[in-house]
Amino acid sequence: MRLPTDRSREQPSLPAELDDLLRTARADLAAGCWSDVRELLEGREREREERPELDVYLAEAEMRMANARQARTLLVAAIPMLEQDAAGDVRRRAINLLGAAHFALGEYAEAEAVFARALELAYAAGDLIAVARVMNNLGAIANVKGEGERALGFYGLALPAYERLEVMLGQAETHHNIAITYRDMRCYPQAEHHERRALALARDARDPRVEQMARVGLAELALLRGNARGADGEATRAAVACASAPDPIGEADALRVVGEARAAIGARDEALDVLERAVALARRHGHSLIESEALRARAHLFAACGLDSAARADAESARRLMGSETPDG
Repeated sequence: MRLPTDRSREQPSLPAELDDLLRTARADLAAGCWSDVRELLEGREREREERPELDVYLAEAEMRMANARQARTLLVAAIPMLEQDAAGDVRRRAINLLGAAHFALGEYAEAEAVFARALELAYAAGDLIAVARVMNNLGAIANVKGEGERALGFYGLALPAYERLEVMLGQAETHHNIAITYRDMRCYPQAEHHERRALALARDARDPRVEQMARVGLAELALLRGNARGADGEATRAAVACASAPDPIGEADALRVVGEARAAIGARDEALDVLERAVALARRHGHSLIESEALRARAHLFAACGLDSAARADAESARRLMGSETPDG
């Protein structure tokens, strides 16, 4: 991680140091130093107005740090200013990020419309990586809407492109998403195969975020197959890893599985405490899907405890959060 320096806090004189600022932001993004990008670019309104791609880089850092609302605000302002992006690559990146922000915030109709535009631009530019990325995102939306076969169709287009381009992280993310769809379709052997493939590829790509996502996926499969103690151990380890990263959205999802596992074991007080932490984390960072899933898990726990009023309140909050497009389950 790049250590902050006095130079990174200085206000560069325009336009002499703008190129240096851009190079530093790109390097920090490539290295995964999201907080360094934020430190570098926050408070640089003058420079970001001059070079709107800096807003895109800041938005990407905010997304990586689970701040989807801030990312959306930055991107909505930046995208109209990127019409003069000659190659269009920054604009395509910004539009795809905006779709991801809408998705995280549970705005699925908006996300789908933005991703459709991103796909159109990617095809026009012959940008195969962007095409694969958008296909993966469209698959995630289809799965949330309960359209499993359609989701697998999108993933079936994304995965060969990532393989041809040898993009390991993209392959890992797609295998993880395929695993989720198979899990939701109750095809557990296929789900486990793809989740283990995602885990191996994430390790090879040295991406701890996707590695922990795959571990949580395997924990959830263990729980669905009746191995609550194994699920508890696997998800707890993932939650600890995400907390130290830090990856608050990954931590919230891992805690949800820990809570469900402990409820299945019979440790209801512990389960409630963990699920409350999962709901609070997801809510604080504006991730509607994970908050909804944690609320549903807590609703099931309340119902098992005979707390019908609390169960109905959580179930209704989950439905309202996700909208009518999301099936119950």
